[in-house]
Amino acid sequence: MMRNLAGHAMILLAVTACMADGGSAAGRAATDIRIEDGPRLSAPRATHQLVAVSGRYVLAIGGCVRTGCEAGPASATVDIIDARTMRVVGTGRLLAPRIQPTAALLPDGRILVLGGWVDGRVSATSEIFDPQTAKSDAGPALMGPRTGAVVTGLSDGRVLVAGGYDGREALADAEIFDPASGRMAPAGALAVARSGATGTLLSDGRVLIVGGGRPDRAPQIALASAEIFDPVTRRFQPAGTLAQRRYKHGAVRLDNGDVLIVGGSDERDYGGKLRSIERYDVASGRFVAAGSLSSARFKLADGLLAMPGNRVLVAAGDTAPEIFDVASGTSTRVDYDLGGQWNYMTLVRADAGTALLAGGYREGRIEPTDRSWIIHFGEGAAS
Repeated sequence: MMRNLAGHAMILLAVTACMADGGSAAGRAATDIRIEDGPRLSAPRATHQLVAVSGRYVLAIGGCVRTGCEAGPASATVDIIDARTMRVVGTGRLLAPRIQPTAALLPDGRILVLGGWVDGRVSATSEIFDPQTAKSDAGPALMGPRTGAVVTGLSDGRVLVAGGYDGREALADAEIFDPASGRMAPAGALAVARSGATGTLLSDGRVLIVGGGRPDRAPQIALASAEIFDPVTRRFQPAGTLAQRRYKHGAVRLDNGDVLIVGGSDERDYGGKLRSIERYDVASGRFVAAGSLSSARFKLADGLLAMPGNRVLVAAGDTAPEIFDVASGTSTRVDYDLGGQWNYMTLVRADAGTALLAGGYREGRIEPTDRSWIIHFGEGAAS
C-alpha cells in the first residue's frame, strides 16, 4: 500500500517543558519538533517489530492485526517503507504469522525474527527476513519456545537472546545467534527468570538487563533487580537494584553511556503504571533517581528514542508523546493528539533528524491501528 504525503499539512509544535508533577517550568526549556501523518501500514499492527535498515528501509514486522490483539493473515507480512520518502513500497512475507515476535538487525542488513506466538502457541522457531527479496528463510531452532525475551545485537554482530516466557513460566536460559555460522549456542543463564525485561548494549560491549519478571500470567511478578551479560565470558553478573519494581518499561542508552529506565508497571499491571524514571550510572554501577514522566506509561519498550540535546522522546503508552530532559529531570508533554492511547507502539530513527512511530493498540478496546507518524527533530524540525 502506498500513500503520497506531499499534500499533507505539517504541524509545527512548540513544546513547553513541564515539571515532573505536570506544572510549568520556570525559565522554559523549549524544543521544536514537527509531526506529520506517516504512511498507512498494509494492516493494523501491534506487538509488532519496527527495524531500520541502513538508512534505506524501515520494516514493520508481524504483530497482532485484529481486535483483541489476535492474529490474522497479515501477521505473516512485513511492510517495507522507504526511509527517505516514508512511503510503503512493498510487502514481504514471513514463514509464519507471529504475534509479539522479537527481531534484530544483522550486519548484512537481514533481520533475525524469532519466537512470539504462532498458531496460538509460543514458538521456538526463527527466520531471517531479507528486505532485498522481501522473503524469509528458516533460521535455527531456539533452545525452547520464547516470547517477551531480551533480544540485543552485540558489538561483534552476534545476537543475545535471554529469558522470556514459554507459555507456562518465565525463563532464565540464554543463547546467542552467530550470523557467521547461522547457529544458536547456549550462553549461560540469568540469575532470575525474566519476561518483559529490557536489554541495552553498553558502550563497552556488555548488555544491561533490567527488571521484567512474570507479567504474562497470574500471579504477576515484577522485579527490581538487574544483571549485566558479558559476551566474552558468557556470564551474567548482578548490576544493582532499581528503586521501583517494573516490567513492560523502556530503556535507552544516553550519550554519556548511562542507561535511562522509563515507566513500566509493577505487578498490578494496568493498575500499577509508573511515572518514575531511573538512570543506571555506569561508572558507579548503581541506579539513581532521574525524574518522572508527566503521564504514567507502560508497554513502551519499543517506544523510546534518544534525541539531540540530552533528551529522550517517549512516544508510546498515552495520547501524546512527551520529551524527557535528562539534565533537568523535567518532562515535556507534546501538544499533539495521536488519536488514541496506544500501547505497544514502535519507534525507530530513520535518519539523523527523522523517526517513524507506527502501530500499537488502543488501550481498553485492544484495537490495533494501521496509522504511523513521522517525527522530525533537531535541525530538521525547522525545514
